Amino acid sequence: MTVEFPLHFMVQGEKGRVVGIRWREQDVADRLAEMGFEKGVAFEVVAHDPERGITVRLDDRELSLVPWLAPVIYATEEPPN
Repeated sequence: MTVEFPLHFMVQGEKGRVVGIRWREQDVADRLAEMGFEKGVAFEVVAHDPERGITVRLDDRELSLVPWLAPVIYATEEPPN
């Protein structure tokens, strides 16, 4: 069984995969997909500050998200290697 949860529940150093975007307005979901947040994409949480947002590494780039945006990105945790 795979557990899905909002990205803002993850902490620094955790790795996961995007399972979807849950937002009513399509333009926000489209923009997140353009940034690389597409189903199945692996990422790592680089930094997490509840007041400043969350920074994730997708492939070879780091992206910072404002605090209100992380809860709309749903993920699943990557099992440890």
